[in-house]
Parts: sequence; C-alpha cells; structure tokens
Amino acid sequence: MPDPTLLDEFVLTPVHVPADLAGLSTPEGADFRAAIAIRNRIGTLTLGADAVEVTPEQSFPHWRTEDEEVHGWLVRMRGDIAGRGMMWIPLEPGSGRVQLRVEVLPEFRGRGVGRHVLGFLEERALERGRGILQAWTEHTPSTGKGVVARTGFGAVPDDAASRLAGSAGYSLEQVYRISTLRLDGPLEEIPRLLADAERASVGYRFVSWTGPAPDAWVTDYAWMKSRMSTDAPAGDSVMDEETWDADRVRRLEKVYADSGMSLVVGAAEHIATGRLVAFTELVSFRQPGTPIDQNDTLVLAEHRGHRLGALVKTRTLQLGREAFPEGDRIVTGNAEENRPMLAVNEAMGFVPTRYSGEWQKVIH
Repeated sequence: MPDPTLLDEFVLTPVHVPADLAGLSTPEGADFRAAIAIRNRIGTLTLGADAVEVTPEQSFPHWRTEDEEVHGWLVRMRGDIAGRGMMWIPLEPGSGRVQLRVEVLPEFRGRGVGRHVLGFLEERALERGRGILQAWTEHTPSTGKGVVARTGFGAVPDDAASRLAGSAGYSLEQVYRISTLRLDGPLEEIPRLLADAERASVGYRFVSWTGPAPDAWVTDYAWMKSRMSTDAPAGDSVMDEETWDADRVRRLEKVYADSGMSLVVGAAEHIATGRLVAFTELVSFRQPGTPIDQNDTLVLAEHRGHRLGALVKTRTLQLGREAFPEGDRIVTGNAEENRPMLAVNEAMGFVPTRYSGEWQKVIH
C-alpha cells in the first residue's frame, strides 16, 4: 500500500479494499468500513429522506467492478477521520475522463480541507493521464443567488459545494432536476397518460422483466445502455461512447444482486423489426421508507415522437408498485434541458425536490 500523503495537517490514506467479503470484518477492512460510514453520513446530510444507507457488504461489489476503477482515500485531520476523496476512472478505450468527489464531515469544514483534497485528487488524475475532470454536487432548493449552467437551463445554489468547484476552475455544465412521485396517493393522471401513449405508439408494444434480462432481450438492452452515452443531453460535458454487450449487462446485474438491489425494466419493442427501442429502469434496495430510483431512461433518437417515453414510464410505474410494495415514492433525475422527459414526469405528478450539478474542468 502506498504511504499516506501529508497535506499540511491533513493525511490522506488510500482505502484498501479487501479481496473478499470475509475481509471486511477483519482489521484490514477497517478503512473500507470507515469510508462507507462517511458515505452514509454525507448522504443523509445532502439527500435527506432520499438517502439510502448501505452496509460495507452492499457497497463492496461496486468497488470491485470490472468496468471502471474505483479509488478512495480517507482524510484524517490530527488523527481524526475528517472525510474521504473518491475517484472513478472509466475504462472505455481512449477515455480522458475521471470523476472526482470530495466529502468532508461538517465538523471539519471551513478549514480548507475540501480544497486540499480536491487538489490531491486532481494530481492523481493527471498522473493517470486524465485531464478531463468531472464532478457532481448535490443541492437543496434555494431562493437565493444561484449558479447558472452553461447550457442556460437551470441553476444550483451558490453554496459551499458550488463555491469549492467554482474556485477550483470547474464550470457548471448541466443542472439535473431531481423529482419525486409519491406512490401512496391515487395517481389519477397515470391511466389517462397511459391511454394517450398507447394510442400514439401504434407499431410498438411494451415488454418488461424483473431481475436479469431475458436472453432474447439482453443484446438490445445492452445497445440501448450504450446509447445513453450518445443520445442523452450532455451539454458541453465530454462523454465517452460506452461499449455495452451482453457480458457487461450481466456483470451489472450481478453487482445489483450482490448489493441487495432489485431491478425492474420496462421497454418498448418496435414490432416491425423486433428490436427494443426505448427503456426505463426502476431499482430498489427493498427497504421501507427509502425511495425507488428511476435510473436510466431513453428513447432511441430515431424512434422519438411516438410517446414511447410516456409508455414505458407509466407501465413500468405500475409494475414497480407491484414489485416493490414497500416503496412509497419514486425519485428520478433529468437534465433541465431535457424538456420532453421532464414534461412526461410533470404530467405523471413528479415534483422537484432538489438539484444536482455536473461540473467539468479540462486540463490540456
């Protein structure tokens, strides 16, 4: 293991990930357990009721994935754990990107910890030849002065997270609206929206599955997952064209299963070609009081204009209520410039609850 790195009075120590689950409960797993505890605490502070606490065992598969490198550092201040730094390195051929995250516990803020840790992470990224630095920030709604995205759509509050990113030279590329739909009400608009979508989507049919994708659909599902990187709005953020195949889908499904997550997928089949052309995902940890997450949702560009987004979202919502009866709400995120998908969400009854910022800094 590399030596700890000293930054003034801060010490950053690489998080060691044990080789297997058994190692999590041993002394060698202590730093990993501490890193997950920080993740949970910061999540509660930033996401509120939408935060989902995970155990080290549930988080372990996400750190050991084959499809990206995950690196973490614990931040100690005079011996006390003050936070963590995270770095995700995509493994797409030719990628120059890296995702960075700084998480500092409240009692250690205001002392320059975040600035030092971000600088440290940037150095590690550049050592790996990654000059496209990207980061996400989470924000509660605010009526005060905001930072407007370079797309011109949406803004995030001028808070500590925004000031750290801005002062380090990052530009706010996109704002994502995080919206919530309560499932414990009548949902009166859903039947009408579904009927309208079914009338508009002649030539398509809805299909779905729970858990692993059927063999008959896994290749199409993989193709649509790859198109998320090219067809979804991205502003000026640099995106890798991701390569997905059936094996990568199966690896992701195993990560979900090993971490205690359940998956429901709804899709639209183009009857004339027999190919899937739209999909949405619902993911749940099956814990009462925690949200059901609506993850990727996409209509392939060449099949837009047939209300397929509304079709897959309304039908999959109905399936999600049956599959996850303990879930009382669905939470989803969409770029503020993605008006077609936001219009579907608003018609279904989703309401904004918070915002995320996507930041980027390019070092040539």
